[in-house]
Amino acid sequence: MVNVDNPIEFFNKGRKNLFWAKNETNWKYHFRIQLKVLKLFIEQDANEKHLASFVYRLGLGYWGLGRQAGLSSGILSEKAASNPKAKKTNDHVIGAQLIGKTVHEAFVTCNFNEEYMVNTWLMENLWMWMTIQVTQEEHANISKTVDNLDQKMGMLHYQNVSRLVTYQKAT
Repeated sequence: MVNVDNPIEFFNKGRKNLFWAKNETNWKYHFRIQLKVLKLFIEQDANEKHLASFVYRLGLGYWGLGRQAGLSSGILSEKAASNPKAKKTNDHVIGAQLIGKTVHEAFVTCNFNEEYMVNTWLMENLWMWMTIQVTQEEHANISKTVDNLDQKMGMLHYQNVSRLVTYQKAT
């Protein structure tokens, strides 16, 4: 096992391009649809609760790439790796709702430029959909109070998770 100190960097260097090469067309298709849904909700003055629960969490966070499971980073907690009998789950590192909110902010910032979002932004930010396998016990202890992107990128919500490892060679 190899320690993973920076999961986002690990994903971007070792997994992102492989995933993108296999799934680019499909992911762009689904992401474009979800952007259209987001824009419709914005144009209809949907309230924040509706945006958060439906568009952010479900539409963009879980289904933004056309698949609910997220993208396996190849990273797991040491407890998940060392205990084959432990019940495990794949944690969306950034969180489905925050993914959606981040997409919304980027979409507004680029003046609703759908082509930019689909053809540039998505690939640059694919890491947001990555998952890390943890035990169910660890998953229950991932902090719910860490709720901004910078903190999540710093993995502050994983303070009660055993060290992160991979079976893959570091690139």
